[in-house]
Amino acid sequence: MFKNVQLKTFTFLALVFVFVIGCSAEPAATMKEAQVQTNGDSASTPVSNQPLDLRFMAAPQSGSWYPLAVGITEGLKKNMSQLKQVSIEPGGGVANVIAVNGGKGQMGFSQAMPTVDGYAGNPPFKEKNQNVQYVLSLFPHTTHIVVLKNSGITNIEEIKGKKINVGPKGLLTEDIAARILKAYGMSYKDMASVQNLSFSDSVEQMKDGRLDVLFWTVPSPFAVLTDLAQSKDMDLLAIPEDKIEQMTSSNPGLVRAILTKGTYKGLDHDVVTVQSPLVVIANKDAPVDLVYQVTKTIYDNLNDLKKIDPALKPVDQESLPADIGVPMHPGAKKFFQEKGLLK
Repeated sequence: MFKNVQLKTFTFLALVFVFVIGCSAEPAATMKEAQVQTNGDSASTPVSNQPLDLRFMAAPQSGSWYPLAVGITEGLKKNMSQLKQVSIEPGGGVANVIAVNGGKGQMGFSQAMPTVDGYAGNPPFKEKNQNVQYVLSLFPHTTHIVVLKNSGITNIEEIKGKKINVGPKGLLTEDIAARILKAYGMSYKDMASVQNLSFSDSVEQMKDGRLDVLFWTVPSPFAVLTDLAQSKDMDLLAIPEDKIEQMTSSNPGLVRAILTKGTYKGLDHDVVTVQSPLVVIANKDAPVDLVYQVTKTIYDNLNDLKKIDPALKPVDQESLPADIGVPMHPGAKKFFQEKGLLK
């Protein structure tokens, strides 16, 4: 079942067979050292020959973020001669906010919702993550509450007492699943079992009856769910409007969304749900030039990136900058101001 996804990931990984390895004996700059070098200089051209390393927080190689990170960083290498080594690290929406805030990575992917919550120190975060700054927005991650049509489950209330999967810890999926249950006065304790399985493992367990409900907050259509819909009669549960209002009122990074009929085989009705867009984030001490060039790479190569991830299809250059309630990194702000997209 998952061979197609693995093959697709393998193809994308070929793009990054060879990383640019620093061959100079001069050590790569730390974030704070490089930030000092860039202050007061133009971010549109390299400001120093000091070697730079980039650690980009993405997701496991089986996920959709990894090949997209490969495409972005491969393009970046062409623009920054001083970029000597790139590593793409596994993570998730919540985990990456913590990692970037703590300096484990200079930049990375998250979603708007955990970025907003992390910056403010709201649950599931234990403290304010105010070293994190916003760079740009990409495509929506839409919440799917997946059941089989023969399960007898037709609404969220009927999830109580069922076997559910909420995705690996540290992903936005788990956070939103918990918030949905809370909106109904439920918690994990009300379930027969709660699993933290991967995309492929959760689908396989639903196919053979070991799971009743899958929560996934992912781009749509999503490959493993498309596969599930091909082999089983799959349905998606809607979130009522009052619950959506309850969930979105405190966080501008989470908004109402619709999964339209026909998104998956057998889905013959629109499904009201929520979504949070994929965003690029940076540590506030990440070099201005580095963040500027990442922003420029995505802006200039958006059509090529769409070939890597079709979820980018509806995204245009003008929609990249947005106000999610988190400060924008000066490198991104400078680029978008030069393009006339910000004042």
